[in-house]
Amino acid sequence: MRLTLQIQTGSLAGRQYFLEQGSLTLGRGADRTVCFSSALDPTVSTNHATIERRPDGFYLIDNRSTNGTIHNNRLISETKLQHGDVIQLGSNGPVLRVFIEAVRQPQAAFPQQSLAARQQAAFNPAAQQGFRHTVTNLGFYNPDKHTSPERQNYVGIALGIGLAFIMTLIVALIMLSSIGLVGAFIGTIMAFLPAPFYLFLFLWLDRYDPEPAWALIASFAWGGLFAVIVSFIVNTIFGTVAIGMMGEAGDALSAIISAPIIEEATKGLGVVAALLLLRKEFDDILDGIVYAGVIALGFATVENVLYYGRAFLSGGGVGLFFVMFLRGVLSPFSHSLFTSMTGIGCGIARETHNKALKFIAPLGGYLAAVFLHALWNTIASLVGLVGFIVLYLVIWLPLFLIFIGVIIYLARREAKLIREMLAIEVARGLISQSDVELVSSYVNRTKWLLSSLSNTTKLQARRRFLRAVSKLALCHWHVARASAANNQTRSLPLIPQFQAQILELKGQI
Repeated sequence: MRLTLQIQTGSLAGRQYFLEQGSLTLGRGADRTVCFSSALDPTVSTNHATIERRPDGFYLIDNRSTNGTIHNNRLISETKLQHGDVIQLGSNGPVLRVFIEAVRQPQAAFPQQSLAARQQAAFNPAAQQGFRHTVTNLGFYNPDKHTSPERQNYVGIALGIGLAFIMTLIVALIMLSSIGLVGAFIGTIMAFLPAPFYLFLFLWLDRYDPEPAWALIASFAWGGLFAVIVSFIVNTIFGTVAIGMMGEAGDALSAIISAPIIEEATKGLGVVAALLLLRKEFDDILDGIVYAGVIALGFATVENVLYYGRAFLSGGGVGLFFVMFLRGVLSPFSHSLFTSMTGIGCGIARETHNKALKFIAPLGGYLAAVFLHALWNTIASLVGLVGFIVLYLVIWLPLFLIFIGVIIYLARREAKLIREMLAIEVARGLISQSDVELVSSYVNRTKWLLSSLSNTTKLQARRRFLRAVSKLALCHWHVARASAANNQTRSLPLIPQFQAQILELKGQI
């Protein structure tokens, strides 16, 4: 027989431990087989309980723990375990579930090992193969399985670059046909010049768990190419029909109805694509805002080429400066604010295990994005300059400040989650408390990286180390939440990978 001990709540939520012969020791002591966090699991004693294999089955023994060992809602000192039993280590302590199954070929007893030997085995990628095989059989995502040969990856990259090049040509043709060569040239310079400064805000928000550069580039390209092309075509068709039917009023109708619906849909599709395709990178609500913001920034940057080019052609330098002040100073993040509503919805969908909310949240976020976009276009289209300034100060500026407050809160929340989730790895000895303080501090991270600028190898190792530790913390968080919801998560098989990567990098940083 083989016993599988599945940790459902607590600092080890989502972990599984196996026993065929010998014993499993449970507690907060560093030499325990199942070692809980002292900070996160205060009800667990240092040497809380033992699960022991005997000739007639598996037995749970309480080691005179302070808060007791609860078996199927009953306080016990010793009892025989059955398939499906529930164990709790102290009242309100971690909950563990027992699964007992027959095995065809019993393995030799697992000898008691030193802490160092067990850690080496636990963080050795080769030693994780059995664990990963079990995870794969349960239907989890298998990160070790390559979906295509390496050469096909290069083909995919080439196809992506080729598609982006074609869309770039289409956007260039749209600009040239709309504002001519001079207008397109001036508009491009003035629109793209401040873009890195706007992008820095999202990079700062994403400081604890930076998204891959290629993912951010792809997001910017989605907004600046795909979303612009589709929106331009649909809005042009809708505007032409509306103007033909309603005259000049049709132009305002297009801005208030067509533009918000179509533009937020094309941008929002990029956020949904990130949610579905980048599960390893897309962790929480903050990531939803980052991807949405970068996509919207790409859209706004290319859209500004048209606005700035037209302003220069019609009003010269004065006209260009006026439009740049309205769009680049008063409202540089308007599109990001709109689309971030969809990003928040997708972030909620990533965090929740409620199936209905996974669908409702992105849809609700999209509707909120359309509403805000329509409100902005209504203010810009139906009132004069003085009215616009007044409504901007009364309505839009407070909304933007609220949005800034929300994303600052989410950034701090992510830092707090990282610190809390890494407590178990500190208890195990994989990382130190100083590592936790380093990872969760933007200032400390930056200083640490800058100190290795003269050594490219060490710089890359430190960047990988910071990312691996952050991702490990977020994986622990996803597993804990999935276990609490009696659900599964793709983050579970990633934990040993990041642990092994951290162990490898510790000697290089």
